[in-house]
Amino acid sequence: MGKYMKSTLKLFVLFIFFTISNTFAQIELSYEYGITAGPVTMQTDYGERHHLPSSTATSFGIAAVHYLNFYGNNYNWRNGASFFSDHFKLKSEISYYFNNSLEHKGRYAAEGSTSTQAQKLRDMKGKTKSLNFGTGLEFHFKNLEDYGLLFNDDIKFAPYIGLGLQFNIYTPELTSKGGDWTIDSTVLPEKWQNNVYVEKDNTFSFTASAGTRYKLNDFDLVLDARWQYFITDKYDGLDANVTENRFNDTLIYFSFGVISNMETFSNKY
Repeated sequence: MGKYMKSTLKLFVLFIFFTISNTFAQIELSYEYGITAGPVTMQTDYGERHHLPSSTATSFGIAAVHYLNFYGNNYNWRNGASFFSDHFKLKSEISYYFNNSLEHKGRYAAEGSTSTQAQKLRDMKGKTKSLNFGTGLEFHFKNLEDYGLLFNDDIKFAPYIGLGLQFNIYTPELTSKGGDWTIDSTVLPEKWQNNVYVEKDNTFSFTASAGTRYKLNDFDLVLDARWQYFITDKYDGLDANVTENRFNDTLIYFSFGVISNMETFSNKY
Protein backbone atom coordinates (compact mmCIF):
# COMPACT_ATOMS: atom_id res chain seq x y z
CA MET A 1 0.00 0.00 0.00
CA GLY A 2 1.42 3.38 -1.02
CA LYS A 3 2.25 6.11 1.45
CA TYR A 4 -0.58 8.33 0.16
CA MET A 5 -3.12 5.52 0.41
CA LYS A 6 -2.01 4.62 3.95
CA SER A 7 -2.31 8.23 5.09
CA THR A 8 -5.74 8.58 3.50
CA LEU A 9 -6.95 5.35 5.14
CA LYS A 10 -5.70 6.46 8.55
CA LEU A 11 -7.43 9.82 8.31
CA PHE A 12 -10.65 8.20 7.13
CA VAL A 13 -10.77 5.62 9.94
CA LEU A 14 -9.89 8.16 12.62
CA PHE A 15 -12.59 10.47 11.29
CA ILE A 16 -15.15 7.67 11.47
CA PHE A 17 -14.03 6.61 14.94
CA PHE A 18 -14.15 10.05 16.55
CA THR A 19 -17.33 11.25 14.88
CA ILE A 20 -19.54 8.17 15.04
CA SER A 21 -20.44 8.69 18.70
CA ASN A 22 -21.38 12.32 18.06
CA THR A 23 -23.50 11.28 15.10
CA PHE A 24 -25.47 8.73 17.08
CA ALA A 25 -25.70 11.06 20.07
CA GLN A 26 -28.00 13.29 18.03
CA ILE A 27 -30.69 10.60 18.01
CA GLU A 28 -32.25 8.87 21.00
CA LEU A 29 -30.09 5.88 21.85
CA SER A 30 -29.06 4.20 25.06
CA TYR A 31 -25.44 3.72 25.98
CA GLU A 32 -23.18 1.84 28.38
CA TYR A 33 -19.68 2.19 29.79
CA GLY A 34 -17.30 -0.34 31.23
CA ILE A 35 -13.79 -1.56 31.83
CA THR A 36 -12.18 -4.89 30.94
CA ALA A 37 -8.80 -6.46 31.62
CA GLY A 38 -7.00 -9.75 31.16
CA PRO A 39 -4.09 -11.68 29.66
CA VAL A 40 -2.85 -11.06 26.12
CA THR A 41 -1.03 -13.84 24.26
CA MET A 42 1.10 -12.58 21.37
CA GLN A 43 2.17 -14.59 18.33
CA THR A 44 5.25 -12.81 16.96
CA ASP A 45 8.63 -13.50 15.33
CA TYR A 46 9.98 -14.55 18.73
CA GLY A 47 9.80 -18.33 18.92
CA GLU A 48 9.02 -20.88 16.23
CA ARG A 49 6.17 -20.32 13.82
CA HIS A 50 3.45 -23.01 14.10
CA HIS A 51 4.83 -24.05 17.51
CA LEU A 52 2.42 -22.33 19.88
CA PRO A 53 4.26 -22.96 23.18
CA SER A 54 7.40 -21.22 21.90
CA SER A 55 5.85 -18.53 19.71
CA THR A 56 3.30 -17.27 22.25
CA ALA A 57 4.27 -14.79 24.97
CA THR A 58 1.78 -13.81 27.64
CA SER A 59 1.28 -10.20 28.65
CA PHE A 60 -1.56 -8.01 29.90
CA GLY A 61 -4.19 -5.68 28.52
CA ILE A 62 -6.76 -3.24 29.87
CA ALA A 63 -9.54 -1.40 28.05
CA ALA A 64 -12.17 1.27 28.62
CA VAL A 65 -15.25 0.47 26.53
CA HIS A 66 -18.38 2.27 25.37
CA TYR A 67 -21.48 0.75 23.80
CA LEU A 68 -24.25 2.30 21.74
CA ASN A 69 -27.54 0.42 21.71
CA PHE A 70 -29.76 1.08 18.73
CA TYR A 71 -32.87 1.86 20.75
CA GLY A 72 -33.85 4.79 22.93
CA ASN A 73 -34.14 5.20 26.67
CA ASN A 74 -37.77 4.08 26.49
CA TYR A 75 -36.80 0.75 24.92
CA ASN A 76 -39.10 -1.14 27.31
CA TRP A 77 -42.04 0.16 25.30
CA ARG A 78 -40.49 -1.24 22.09
CA ASN A 79 -40.63 2.04 20.21
CA GLY A 80 -39.19 1.52 16.75
CA ALA A 81 -37.81 -1.93 17.49
CA SER A 82 -36.25 -3.82 14.59
CA PHE A 83 -34.09 -6.88 14.11
CA PHE A 84 -31.03 -4.65 13.92
CA SER A 85 -31.81 -2.76 17.13
CA ASP A 86 -32.75 -5.99 18.91
CA HIS A 87 -29.46 -7.78 18.12
CA PHE A 88 -26.63 -5.30 17.41
CA LYS A 89 -24.45 -3.04 19.56
CA LEU A 90 -21.78 -0.63 18.40
CA LYS A 91 -18.68 -0.91 20.57
CA SER A 92 -15.83 1.59 20.82
CA GLU A 93 -12.83 1.31 23.08
CA ILE A 94 -9.43 2.59 24.12
CA SER A 95 -7.06 -0.16 25.22
CA TYR A 96 -3.46 -0.67 26.24
CA TYR A 97 -1.35 -3.81 25.79
CA PHE A 98 2.17 -4.48 26.98
CA ASN A 99 4.62 -7.36 26.95
CA ASN A 100 7.98 -7.21 28.74
CA SER A 101 9.09 -10.80 28.18
CA LEU A 102 9.50 -11.47 24.46
CA GLU A 103 12.24 -14.03 23.88
CA HIS A 104 13.20 -16.79 21.50
CA LYS A 105 12.19 -20.29 22.51
CA GLY A 106 11.94 -23.64 20.78
CA ARG A 107 14.45 -26.07 19.30
CA TYR A 108 16.60 -23.44 17.58
CA ALA A 109 17.17 -21.57 20.84
CA ALA A 110 17.12 -24.53 23.22
CA GLU A 111 19.56 -24.48 26.13
CA GLY A 112 21.00 -27.78 24.94
CA SER A 113 22.16 -26.22 21.68
CA THR A 114 25.72 -24.90 21.83
CA SER A 115 25.81 -23.22 18.40
CA THR A 116 26.65 -19.54 18.14
CA GLN A 117 23.31 -18.77 16.48
CA ALA A 118 21.39 -20.51 19.29
CA GLN A 119 23.23 -18.43 21.89
CA LYS A 120 22.49 -15.23 19.97
CA LEU A 121 18.82 -16.16 19.85
CA ARG A 122 18.75 -16.80 23.60
CA ASP A 123 20.48 -13.45 24.21
CA MET A 124 17.73 -11.50 22.43
CA LYS A 125 15.06 -9.97 24.69
CA GLY A 126 12.16 -7.89 23.45
CA LYS A 127 9.38 -5.68 24.72
CA THR A 128 6.41 -4.06 23.06
CA LYS A 129 3.49 -1.90 24.10
CA SER A 130 0.63 -0.27 22.26
CA LEU A 131 -2.18 2.21 22.71
CA ASN A 132 -5.21 1.16 20.68
CA PHE A 133 -8.33 2.95 19.46
CA GLY A 134 -11.03 0.68 18.10
CA THR A 135 -14.61 0.30 17.03
CA GLY A 136 -16.66 -2.73 16.09
CA LEU A 137 -20.12 -4.19 15.70
CA GLU A 138 -21.41 -6.95 17.96
CA PHE A 139 -24.22 -9.36 17.07
CA HIS A 140 -26.08 -10.68 20.12
CA PHE A 141 -28.00 -13.93 19.74
CA LYS A 142 -30.57 -13.04 22.41
CA ASN A 143 -33.05 -10.19 21.99
CA LEU A 144 -31.34 -7.20 23.56
CA GLU A 145 -34.53 -5.44 24.59
CA ASP A 146 -35.78 -8.54 26.39
CA TYR A 147 -32.37 -9.02 28.01
CA GLY A 148 -32.29 -5.38 29.11
CA LEU A 149 -35.63 -5.41 30.92
CA LEU A 150 -34.97 -4.86 34.62
CA PHE A 151 -37.75 -7.20 35.71
CA ASN A 152 -36.82 -10.01 33.30
CA ASP A 153 -34.84 -12.61 35.27
CA ASP A 154 -35.40 -15.38 32.74
CA ILE A 155 -32.56 -14.19 30.49
CA LYS A 156 -29.24 -13.94 32.33
CA PHE A 157 -26.75 -14.72 29.56
CA ALA A 158 -26.34 -12.77 26.31
CA PRO A 159 -23.77 -14.48 24.03
CA TYR A 160 -22.40 -12.53 21.06
CA ILE A 161 -19.86 -12.41 18.24
CA GLY A 162 -18.23 -9.32 16.78
CA LEU A 163 -15.94 -7.82 14.14
CA GLY A 164 -13.93 -4.63 14.44
CA LEU A 165 -11.12 -2.37 13.31
CA GLN A 166 -8.42 -0.75 15.44
CA PHE A 167 -5.75 1.92 15.06
CA ASN A 168 -2.64 0.91 17.03
CA ILE A 169 0.26 3.09 18.18
CA TYR A 170 3.03 0.70 19.19
CA THR A 171 6.57 0.95 20.60
CA PRO A 172 8.84 -2.11 20.46
CA GLU A 173 12.22 -2.52 22.18
CA LEU A 174 15.13 -4.92 21.75
CA THR A 175 18.18 -5.72 23.86
CA SER A 176 20.83 -8.44 23.71
CA LYS A 177 22.92 -9.94 26.48
CA GLY A 178 25.67 -10.26 23.89
CA GLY A 179 26.17 -6.50 23.71
CA ASP A 180 24.78 -3.30 22.22
CA TRP A 181 23.28 -4.34 18.89
CA THR A 182 22.98 -0.70 17.77
CA ILE A 183 26.79 -0.51 17.79
CA ASP A 184 27.63 -4.07 16.79
CA SER A 185 24.78 -5.75 14.91
CA THR A 186 26.68 -9.06 14.79
CA VAL A 187 25.56 -9.79 18.37
CA LEU A 188 22.22 -10.64 16.74
CA PRO A 189 21.54 -13.70 14.57
CA GLU A 190 22.33 -12.97 10.93
CA LYS A 191 18.74 -12.70 9.70
CA TRP A 192 17.95 -9.99 12.29
CA GLN A 193 21.08 -7.88 11.84
CA ASN A 194 19.43 -5.47 9.40
CA ASN A 195 15.80 -6.21 10.19
CA VAL A 196 15.11 -4.58 13.55
CA TYR A 197 12.52 -1.77 13.77
CA VAL A 198 12.24 -0.29 17.26
CA GLU A 199 10.95 3.16 16.37
CA LYS A 200 7.50 4.18 17.58
CA ASP A 201 5.07 3.47 14.75
CA ASN A 202 1.41 2.88 14.00
CA THR A 203 -0.71 0.44 12.09
CA PHE A 204 -4.25 -0.88 11.72
CA SER A 205 -5.56 -4.23 12.87
CA PHE A 206 -8.67 -6.33 12.40
CA THR A 207 -10.45 -8.02 15.30
CA ALA A 208 -12.83 -10.95 15.64
CA SER A 209 -14.38 -11.67 19.02
CA ALA A 210 -16.81 -13.93 20.84
CA GLY A 211 -18.12 -13.74 24.36
CA THR A 212 -21.09 -13.42 26.64
CA ARG A 213 -22.63 -11.07 29.14
CA TYR A 214 -24.14 -12.08 32.45
CA LYS A 215 -26.81 -9.79 33.90
CA LEU A 216 -26.75 -8.75 37.53
CA ASN A 217 -29.03 -6.20 39.20
CA ASP A 218 -27.25 -2.99 38.29
CA PHE A 219 -24.56 -4.02 35.81
CA ASP A 220 -23.39 -6.77 33.49
CA LEU A 221 -20.34 -8.97 33.74
CA VAL A 222 -18.68 -9.62 30.37
CA LEU A 223 -16.30 -12.39 29.30
CA ASP A 224 -14.65 -11.83 25.93
CA ALA A 225 -12.09 -13.59 23.70
CA ARG A 226 -10.59 -11.57 20.85
CA TRP A 227 -8.29 -12.50 17.98
CA GLN A 228 -6.41 -9.55 16.52
CA TYR A 229 -4.48 -9.39 13.23
CA PHE A 230 -2.03 -6.52 12.72
CA ILE A 231 -1.39 -5.15 9.24
CA THR A 232 2.32 -5.25 9.98
CA ASP A 233 5.02 -7.69 11.03
CA LYS A 234 6.88 -5.02 13.02
CA TYR A 235 4.68 -4.93 16.12
CA ASP A 236 7.38 -6.88 17.98
CA GLY A 237 10.23 -4.88 16.37
CA LEU A 238 11.34 -7.72 14.07
CA ASP A 239 10.63 -8.15 10.37
CA ALA A 240 12.97 -10.39 8.38
CA ASN A 241 12.20 -11.22 4.77
CA VAL A 242 12.52 -14.97 5.25
CA THR A 243 10.05 -17.81 4.87
CA GLU A 244 9.74 -18.67 8.56
CA ASN A 245 8.90 -15.07 9.49
CA ARG A 246 6.65 -14.12 6.59
CA PHE A 247 3.43 -13.78 8.64
CA ASN A 248 2.19 -10.61 10.34
CA ASP A 249 1.94 -10.45 14.12
CA THR A 250 -1.27 -11.49 15.88
CA LEU A 251 -2.57 -11.70 19.43
CA ILE A 252 -5.40 -13.14 21.48
CA TYR A 253 -6.92 -11.05 24.27
CA PHE A 254 -8.94 -12.82 26.97
CA SER A 255 -10.74 -10.24 29.08
CA PHE A 256 -13.19 -10.02 31.93
CA GLY A 257 -15.00 -6.84 32.86
CA VAL A 258 -17.95 -4.88 34.18
CA ILE A 259 -20.44 -2.97 32.00
CA SER A 260 -22.95 -0.49 33.40
CA ASN A 261 -25.91 1.31 31.85
CA MET A 262 -25.36 4.70 33.48
CA GLU A 263 -28.88 5.91 32.75
CA THR A 264 -30.46 2.95 34.53
CA PHE A 265 -28.06 3.30 37.44
CA SER A 266 -28.63 7.06 37.85
CA ASN A 267 -32.41 6.69 37.59
CA LYS A 268 -32.39 4.04 40.30
CA TYR A 269 -30.15 5.95 42.71
